[in-house]
Amino acid sequence: MHKRKYILISKAEKLIPKVRSASLSISQNRYIPESLIDELVGNEMFRLLLPKRFNGEQLDLLEYLEIIQVFAQADASTAWCLNQNNVLSTFAGVMPKPLADEIWSDKRSILANGPPVWFEIKKSKGGYKLSGEWRLSSGFSHANWLLALVSENDTAQTLPSTTTAQYMVIPKSQIEPIYDWNVNGLRGTGSNSFKADNLFVPENRTFKDSDAGKVTEAFNGINRSILFASGFAFVAMGISRASLDETFKIARKKRPQGKSLLRDQELIQNQIGQAEAIWRSSKALLVESITDLIESSKTEKGPAVDDRIAVRLASTHAIRSAAHVVDTTYNICGSHAVYNSNPIHIRFQDIHALTQQIQGRVEHYSTAGQHLLGIKTESPYF
Repeated sequence: MHKRKYILISKAEKLIPKVRSASLSISQNRYIPESLIDELVGNEMFRLLLPKRFNGEQLDLLEYLEIIQVFAQADASTAWCLNQNNVLSTFAGVMPKPLADEIWSDKRSILANGPPVWFEIKKSKGGYKLSGEWRLSSGFSHANWLLALVSENDTAQTLPSTTTAQYMVIPKSQIEPIYDWNVNGLRGTGSNSFKADNLFVPENRTFKDSDAGKVTEAFNGINRSILFASGFAFVAMGISRASLDETFKIARKKRPQGKSLLRDQELIQNQIGQAEAIWRSSKALLVESITDLIESSKTEKGPAVDDRIAVRLASTHAIRSAAHVVDTTYNICGSHAVYNSNPIHIRFQDIHALTQQIQGRVEHYSTAGQHLLGIKTESPYF
C-alpha cells in the first residue's frame, strides 16, 4: 500500500468518532450536518474514486471498500452517501473533460443523481429544454451538482437502458427540490427528489456513457453497477458488524427479568456464534470474489463474466446475510432495541432500507443461478 493510501485510511479513522457521535442526529434530521460534510470534504473523502487527472485519489477498489465499511460501522447514512457520491465521481472519466474540470476544479463539488420518474427533452439552440422528475437522490442536501438521467428518446416512463442513457449535468441551484424522504432507515441520506420545468441545459453539460457503464481508469473496465453493488455490500457489512459488536456489550450486562445474564444463556451463545460465522463467511466471499474480478480485469480480455457474476452474487448475498445478522442482534437485545435512539434499532431500520434498494434484490440470486446453469442472462446489473 502506498504512503498516500495509509494517510487516507488514517484520515478516515480520525473522522469516525465525529461521525459516530453525530449518528443519531443524522438519522433524526435526515441529513448529514454541514460541519461534518466540511470535514469529509477537507479530508478528501468524496474524491476517493475520482481519477487522478482531476486531482482525485483514485484508490484501489478493495482499499476504498474497507474505508466505506469503517464509516458504515459508525453511521450507515454517511457511508451510503460516500459510496454513492464517490462512484458517481467516476463519471469524470466519461464526460467531456471541460465539463469534468468545471465540476471537480472546486474541491467542494459533490455529484448526486436519481432515476427518473418521468422526463421530456426537446432540442433547443445550443442545448436542450428539460422537464421531468427524478427521485432517490442520495446526498441531495450536500451535493451542488445533479445528474439527470434521460434517454436518447424524447420521453420515457421507465429507466433508460445503458445503450440509450444520456446524462444532463445541472447545478442544484437551478432545479426545484422535492423533500419527500419520509422513511424509516437510511434517513440521513436525505435521498430527496427534484424536478425541472422547461429548464435549458447547454450541450456542453450533457454526455452519453457510450461504454455501457464501464469505468476505464483505475478499474480496468469494471462497470459502475459492480462498483455500486460492492460498495453497498460493504455498507451492509459495516452495519451488521457494528450491530454484532454492540450486542456483545449488551449481552455482558443485560439480565432479562428472572433470568441469567444474556451472555450466560446457551441459546444466546448459539445465536451469537451463528451470526458471527454468517458475517465472516459473507465478508470472505465478498473479498475473494472482488479480488478475482480485479485480477481478471487486468487481462487483455478485461473482467471475466464469471467473475462479474460472482461479485454480483457475493454482493447481494452479503446484503441479505447482513440483514439476517442484524435481525438476530435485534431479537437478542429485546426491549432495549425498540427505542428510536438505540443504535441497534437504527441499524435494524438501516439494513432493511438497504435490502429494498436495487443492489439487495433477491432476484440477483436468479441471475447468478441462470449463469451457473448455462442460461444467458439479460440482467444489466453485473
